[in-house]
Amino acid sequence: MNFLIATAFGAATAIVATLIHQTLPPLGLAIGLVATHLAIWWIGSYLGRRRYRFFAFIGWLIVIARAGSFGEGQELLIQGDNVGTALLGLGFLAGFAALFRKI
Repeated sequence: MNFLIATAFGAATAIVATLIHQTLPPLGLAIGLVATHLAIWWIGSYLGRRRYRFFAFIGWLIVIARAGSFGEGQELLIQGDNVGTALLGLGFLAGFAALFRKI
C-alpha cells in the first residue's frame, strides 16, 4: 500500500512541477525543482524507508516523460525551450539527489 502512496505522491509532484514551471519562468522553475526534491525526500522520511523515495521518483519520471512527449494532438506540456529543458534535466538531478539524502 505504501508503494502506491509513494508512487502517486511522486506523480502528483510531477504534475505540479509541470504546470508551474512556465509561470514566471525563473521563479516557477525554481519552485518546481525545489518541490520535486523536497517531496521525494519527504515521502521517504514520512514512510520510513528509502525504497519509497525510489518509487516516488519513478512516479515522477513517468509523468514527466509523458508530459515531455507528444500527445494525441501533437501537444507538449513541457516544451523544448530553456525552461522546459531545465525542468527535465535539473528535475532529474533534484530527484536523484533526494534519493541519497539522509532521512
